[in-house]
Amino acid sequence: MKTTKIILLVIALIVVAMISNAQNSKTKNSSSSSGGKCFNENSKVLNLGVGFWSHYYRKYGRGNYAYHSSPVFNLSYEQSLKQQVGPGFLGVGAFLGYQRTYLRYDDYYYKNNRYYWKQSWTYSYIAFRAAYHADALMTDKAELYFGANAGLRFSTYRFETNTDDPDVRIYDVKESTIYPAWALFVGGRFYFTDNIGIFGELGYGMSWLTVGASIKF
Repeated sequence: MKTTKIILLVIALIVVAMISNAQNSKTKNSSSSSGGKCFNENSKVLNLGVGFWSHYYRKYGRGNYAYHSSPVFNLSYEQSLKQQVGPGFLGVGAFLGYQRTYLRYDDYYYKNNRYYWKQSWTYSYIAFRAAYHADALMTDKAELYFGANAGLRFSTYRFETNTDDPDVRIYDVKESTIYPAWALFVGGRFYFTDNIGIFGELGYGMSWLTVGASIKF
């Protein structure tokens, strides 16, 4: 519920800003392709985000099971192409993401001794990022945009235990895999100053919801 309130607040701020600045936007100098817009041909934006409701979320087990899943920590960079693409600007850049989860059981008994076993997963994501920023969906302080990521997902799995039970120790392994990965998203951004703002994105990818801070250079 808390994260839902955050994204709703971001959207509300964007809508209010767009309405309050609509009249001013109409009076901007029409001879400049980027006049009065928060994303233009000179924009370079760094996003520091935290993702929730992960696509790779794992949870099972009760009782003496201990489960933990971190949020998806991510960093992305985007800069605009110099030429307009249709009625707006295309931003291109890169995306990095990381998440870790584990499941541990501490009440495994073998020959009257107590042991544990643990499963853990880590996910790392590196991708190309592209987002479209339409002139009609932005003001000097706020914008709505949409885009996609395409890249690779690096996954590691680890099973570990301290038991001597041979039926369990055969699972004491570590594996790594690489898969192609992609994501689609719709986002919004609001700037409190000329360079500092907040953003929120909904979409299919490492997480369904991402919120964080934006820094424009």
